[in-house]
Amino acid sequence: MPKSRLTNTVCEDASELASRSHYSAASAVKTEVEPDLSVHEGTSSRFLGVERATVSFGEGGARVCPLRGVSVMFKRGTLSLVMGPSGSGKTTLLSMLGCLLSPDQGSVFVDDVLVNQLSETEKTAIRQKKIGFVFQAFRLFHSLSAIDNVALGFELRDPKQSQRLEMAQELLDKFGLGDKSHQEPNELSPGERQRVAVARALAGDPPILLADEPTASLDAQAGRNICQILRNQVDEYGRTVVVVSHDPRWREFADRTITLCDGEIEQKENDL
Repeated sequence: MPKSRLTNTVCEDASELASRSHYSAASAVKTEVEPDLSVHEGTSSRFLGVERATVSFGEGGARVCPLRGVSVMFKRGTLSLVMGPSGSGKTTLLSMLGCLLSPDQGSVFVDDVLVNQLSETEKTAIRQKKIGFVFQAFRLFHSLSAIDNVALGFELRDPKQSQRLEMAQELLDKFGLGDKSHQEPNELSPGERQRVAVARALAGDPPILLADEPTASLDAQAGRNICQILRNQVDEYGRTVVVVSHDPRWREFADRTITLCDGEIEQKENDL
């Protein structure tokens, strides 16, 4: 299964919504009733991570194996940096942690739940309630204002939330974008767009934040601002943050650094 077919909970473009005067997350994402996951609970030492996980794509001579028997756990309330050359398996690991991809072999744990054997409905429920995603390309709806983009994050997690615009404004204020709330993404700088994307990822207060190259498109100052914002999510709110990046600036903000190479863990620094 190629990476391009991995399911995302947030669409990259607003073309699906262009013909509508009012948007609804219920029409953009099929809302599922959250199942009872208690029977799948693991131990507290398996809050987030993978055990002996192997993933392959393709068949025969075209088969590639981006991860080979990888085991790594991420503790609550920490910021972990995952580094490595292109093709080393970084995005594949993040996709498993985000319930977007199941391993061929091995186990995946998210918020103490063994998830790789769950139904797609159950995985969707975990993704919507427990995980926020931040991407290199921002993935904002281009025809929606900053406040509407963030409000959409609240609606995705709780369609009945009636105060989402007020709560979205609070998040934008917190990230220094209070005066930009009614501007569309193309009217914002790359750093501002990424702050909007982070605010949307945090809508609904998910305990886990997964970031794929969140500073790759930013200049030095804007990139450092994003590093500090995600570090603050750990220090002030106890979130668990996993960042995949080539950007060495993240080492200063991370509790530990994990290096992947050819689908295996090559090194762990400041291991917890």
